[in-house]
Amino acid sequence: MTDLIYPTIDLFLYDLKYSLGDNPEEIKQNQQSYYNKIPEYIRPLLLENGQDLQGEYVHLLQDVYAQTKHHNEQYEGYFYPVLLGDSYGLLVECAFKNKTHAQPAKIFVDIKAEIERILKSQTVTIGQTWMLSGWLPPAQTKSSEEIAQACYQALMPGLDWEGDLQGQGHFLGANIFELTQNNQHFIIIIYPDEATLDQSGKFYADWIRLFYYRHKIVWAYSQSRFLKNSLQNYFTKIKVGSDAIEQARKKKGELNTLQKTLVDVQNTLNEYTRELTILDFQGGTIDINLSNYEKRLERIQQKSQKITANKETEVEFFTEFSKLVKDKYRLQITKDSENLERGLKLLSDTINAVSSRVELEKAERDRNFQEFLSLLAVGWTFGSFVAALPGLGEKNDNPVRSFLINSFNLKPSIEDVKTTTEVKTVTQPLSTKAGTTTKEVKTVTQQANQEPWWLVPATKGIYTLSGFVIAILVVLLWRRLWRRYS
Repeated sequence: MTDLIYPTIDLFLYDLKYSLGDNPEEIKQNQQSYYNKIPEYIRPLLLENGQDLQGEYVHLLQDVYAQTKHHNEQYEGYFYPVLLGDSYGLLVECAFKNKTHAQPAKIFVDIKAEIERILKSQTVTIGQTWMLSGWLPPAQTKSSEEIAQACYQALMPGLDWEGDLQGQGHFLGANIFELTQNNQHFIIIIYPDEATLDQSGKFYADWIRLFYYRHKIVWAYSQSRFLKNSLQNYFTKIKVGSDAIEQARKKKGELNTLQKTLVDVQNTLNEYTRELTILDFQGGTIDINLSNYEKRLERIQQKSQKITANKETEVEFFTEFSKLVKDKYRLQITKDSENLERGLKLLSDTINAVSSRVELEKAERDRNFQEFLSLLAVGWTFGSFVAALPGLGEKNDNPVRSFLINSFNLKPSIEDVKTTTEVKTVTQPLSTKAGTTTKEVKTVTQQANQEPWWLVPATKGIYTLSGFVIAILVVLLWRRLWRRYS
């Protein structure tokens, strides 16, 4: 029989209070998600209500054992909520209420169901550790490993003991085993007697911290994997956009369209930079928690030796996790960060080069358009000035008018010519034999009007157009010579 006395499950739960960039509403939602794991009769007793508590380890209840014990006919236990910096921790203990008779290993199925009923199947954001414990009855013939294996298979049927076992050792003279399956973590402790189990109660605050550091490391690493995948997608998107801009530019694509695409690519590049920063932040999170994990493990070792000098404590197997973090987790993030940083530089250089070329082309087109407008203004001004010169409107001094009439035979029609007749009487003296007399002579003068109605505006327009063209040609010639010799 694989029996234990006082079989107990201690479930350590960890949730985020806030993460980088969370707004007050998101922090409030995280808090509510944590509170939902705690029975309603305990929630009003939480110290955090109406307060913004800060600290690496803060008890959220003053009198833990007096206020949070839960009882029913078969089980007993308590709730122990704490604040762990930017995270929440919750210890839920549930034990079969009988310290006299041994219970079969399958009793852990019922204890687990009771805990899940209390928690209402709430999920966690960081991780959880199942700690199974009990002490051996005097007549137990099975080894501690066989009992631990039976307990594990009862709690998690179908899992592979040999494959999931991470290590084993001794704690206060008890046999301790560590197993992992995906993101779930299991600790099984088989105590030799009740007295040893009672002494283990002094280590719950240490276990809460140790398991928290472990889960925070695993959580940060899993976040880094999501970030890496997202960054790779961003890289592809930026590369495709950059290539599209370059091809469109070479084909003289519409600058407005190129500009919009360039803005979209730049926004994606900003997201890439932001997530790359968060990736580095996750690496820093792992470093801090790994250091805390190793220090806490050392403290547990030293503390246990002081409490029970004559009982063996050997938990070196926990250091295997430290090696995994250093050799895989941290190294992987470092390499990913370096490669993605080089990718960022490559993308930034490419985008900046393309952006510069697009801006230069846009500036060139704008300058050409301004020069065109300037030429029009200069030409029009000079043409108007030429048309307004005095004397160019006179008939005899108008070469343009003569050119038009002679070249195109533009003779005024009869209707266009109107004459006026003026009669003048002139008195002339005459000499005769009888004396001097006078004679009146009438002189008739005919005068045509100055210009036909259609020739005056046409002539002025030709002056303006001629001056316009001449001015533009002169300006263009001057600019060309200036650029050649400057």
